[in-house]
Amino acid sequence: MARIRHIAIFSDDPEHLAAFYVEVFGMTVKGRSDNGGSVWMTDGYMDIALLKRTNELAPEGVHHFGITIEAEEKEGVYRRLKERDAWVMKPPPGRPYVEEAAKDADGNKFDISTSAVKAHGDRVEMKDEKRVGELAKV
Repeated sequence: MARIRHIAIFSDDPEHLAAFYVEVFGMTVKGRSDNGGSVWMTDGYMDIALLKRTNELAPEGVHHFGITIEAEEKEGVYRRLKERDAWVMKPPPGRPYVEEAAKDADGNKFDISTSAVKAHGDRVEMKDEKRVGELAKV
């Protein structure tokens, strides 16, 4: 069954925002990006990705949400997206832990993945390390 597993928020200072959620709500930091720009945290149920805003034209705040589906659901989900002429694309470089991104009927962006983001200490596990290397060459 499809589940919303994360919400991504653009911020000019993800570390400061993470401290707010940790101190006010007791959330837990799961990991940080290698460049220190982004922070992943959780309330134990939902993950929040605090992403460094790198373009001053991009608004701060909620940017997208992520849906995790079971691998056996994937074919049907993509067929139904295609039937509705939904916009579907590969994610931009630097997000290899997401399989595709799409937009709903109102244009709201969401990620689609068959596995949730995993963190080990301060390192976020990438879904496809080979893709990370290929993207670094571009």
